[in-house]
Amino acid sequence: MNAESQTSDCLNTHLEPSYFCPFIGSMFQEPMRNLSIDMRRGMVRRFTDAHILYIMYLCSDGKVSRQALADITGIGEGAVRTILKYLRGMGFADAQKRGIYLTPKGKELVDGTGIEIPEEQPLGLLDCKAEFVLLAHGKGHLMDSGIKYRDGAIMMGASVCMPFRMDGGKVTVPYYDAVQLEYPDLSELAERIGMKDGDAGMLCGAASIQVASSAAFGGMLKLLG
Repeated sequence: MNAESQTSDCLNTHLEPSYFCPFIGSMFQEPMRNLSIDMRRGMVRRFTDAHILYIMYLCSDGKVSRQALADITGIGEGAVRTILKYLRGMGFADAQKRGIYLTPKGKELVDGTGIEIPEEQPLGLLDCKAEFVLLAHGKGHLMDSGIKYRDGAIMMGASVCMPFRMDGGKVTVPYYDAVQLEYPDLSELAERIGMKDGDAGMLCGAASIQVASSAAFGGMLKLLG
């Protein structure tokens, strides 16, 4: 099944906040397979592998409570509890009374993605209630004019997704350029978020900040493989 038809299937069966397709990318499939974890069982899931990456990032700066993770991602504390069980099984995270934290193995994985949530966030660039931008330092070379990054974000509930990169001080949106679609000037945003040559960005718009941010992680997970 190609990405376009898979996205269509997901959208046709999607009932917020359920996700018919549990895997947006491939980053966690092998570790889960080694633990005999099958996220594909059942008709719907309350989270995807993009939420797993999102939660790992949120835990990378120190101890975080389950409730805080649920509030930020919007997936519910029960889903967060299941994700943390998976992460502990894979050796990526652990928990104490003060909260959840990443193990050295987990930190190595997150650091390897180059992902950063900029303090500066967009406002008014997209015709959406909420907007969110995510950076991946040094990953711009992975981004081509394909539709898969946009698909990854839409599978997570985004209304709009603009994957962009910086080369030679110039910001481009490869997919939009390829199909000759107009898009807003992102150079000011790139400057405000500290984007550098070789970086990739994922700008998403959705009905809520939880969905927009999760969608940005979905698009980035497609970029990372």
